Amino acid sequence: MRFTTFLIGILLFATFPTFGQNNTSTASALPPSAKPDATTKGSKFLEMLEEQEVTEPLNKFDENYTYTNPSSSRYDTLLYNTGKFRADEVPRYSQSQVQKQLYNLPTLIPMDYNIYVQRYIDVYALRRREQVSRMMGLSRVYFPIFEEELDRMGMPIELKYLSVVESALDPHARSYVGATGLWQFMLSTGRLYGLKVDSYVDERKDPIKATKAAMRYLSEAHKEFGDWLLAIASYNCGPGNVRKAIARSGGKKTFWEIREWLPRETRGYVPAFIAATYVFEYSHLLNIYPTYVDFSFHQDTLHISRMDITLQELATQTNTDVHVLKNLNPELKLDRIPYSTKTYVLRVPPRTAQQFALNQAGLKSKYGRKRDQYIAPIPTRYVGSNNVRSTPKTYDPPSGRKLVYYTVRPGDAVSTIAERYGVSSRQIASWNGLRRYRIKAGQRLKIYTTPAKAKSAENAARAQTSTRQVRPAGPQASGKGQYHTVRSGDTLWGIAKLYEGVSVDQINRLNPGLKAKDIKIGQQIRVK
Repeated sequence: MRFTTFLIGILLFATFPTFGQNNTSTASALPPSAKPDATTKGSKFLEMLEEQEVTEPLNKFDENYTYTNPSSSRYDTLLYNTGKFRADEVPRYSQSQVQKQLYNLPTLIPMDYNIYVQRYIDVYALRRREQVSRMMGLSRVYFPIFEEELDRMGMPIELKYLSVVESALDPHARSYVGATGLWQFMLSTGRLYGLKVDSYVDERKDPIKATKAAMRYLSEAHKEFGDWLLAIASYNCGPGNVRKAIARSGGKKTFWEIREWLPRETRGYVPAFIAATYVFEYSHLLNIYPTYVDFSFHQDTLHISRMDITLQELATQTNTDVHVLKNLNPELKLDRIPYSTKTYVLRVPPRTAQQFALNQAGLKSKYGRKRDQYIAPIPTRYVGSNNVRSTPKTYDPPSGRKLVYYTVRPGDAVSTIAERYGVSSRQIASWNGLRRYRIKAGQRLKIYTTPAKAKSAENAARAQTSTRQVRPAGPQASGKGQYHTVRSGDTLWGIAKLYEGVSVDQINRLNPGLKAKDIKIGQQIRVK
């Protein structure tokens, strides 16, 4: 929830491919209140300012996505792939088809269609498909929490998709202005709605408590404005800005009528909500399927008081994966249960609760006093797919694995490298001491993988290298300079960020006639 209008100082020019097929007719098909306003029409720079509100949590999503061995289900593909799409196929639909699909959704909130909504459908369905797949997996964890509270309060169930726009379903998300958690509460607003924040606990990250607070806010906003889209806009920019926009519009009462008077980031926020609803509801028609994580919030609880214990210590004493405890309790800022006479409710797997009950006397004896200093838990590392753990200095390959080295290429991500070698992102980060999964071109990574996977990855890398050596005719055929091979989701702005000292203007100068919206996967673009 961002109640502070945040202006990005400098954003580079970028354009993106469109999802629909007949885009030239969209504006004329809009009602007058939803036609492009003078402040955004034709300006890619201003469009980028609007999109920043939506792309910011997506950009941070990869950094915080640290779940162990995420997996896809072949059953999902067989069950839901009614269009018989190829694995890499990206279906496209005309504007009239998308409009009809939105109209047919059984929602209480109007799912209007226009050029603004289409822009964010493009974001989710074209440029961020892999992230949508992972968010769909996380939705199996968090949506039941949202749906239960929405049902209890008699609110539209589709409001659950607002968290996709707010945080990309990341409980650890934190915006540039300090909004935190699944529902992106600012500190003052979170406290206003009863969320505790201190040195140990940040309940803005608690999925259950933050959801209750978010639904209270939305319910109150709807009572004031009488319109769900205005309530959603209010969640982003605050009720004061919505009231001012209504006044400046001459008393108009719908989002599309007051849109041009709202803060710039809020103008794209509501269309992004509609787009997220569309993409999740029609994911099977877009050939996008969930990537699951291996934990659930349907767990047991421990009621702990007068104990000073870290999650790592609790995990060791109960033979539990510490990362499961962290995922179930994201509100613990120091991964430590604060000593207090008040009871703290900790979510744990059922087996952990049983082990705790069996060893409670010993645990009370060992950790039943407040320590003078905080003792950080000893870091652990993965040394195999079975999650066996060791001290940080142990890098022995798991049984049946071989050590290989991979040299990072421009545009690589830890997740894609991990998938190529049949390991997890967390394993690669552990073996190489990576901080927040950050890698750079030219870096050599240790990877323990099976001989078959190593050979397959080497062949793929060799084929990719040979493809890069075949350059199109024209300025690129001279063999001089540095080139980038376009990958899925690439934009000129994103490509420029991968290379030090490179700008979009420089790329355009080195590639005469290059059109950002027409770049294709596999295309060679000169960057230096």
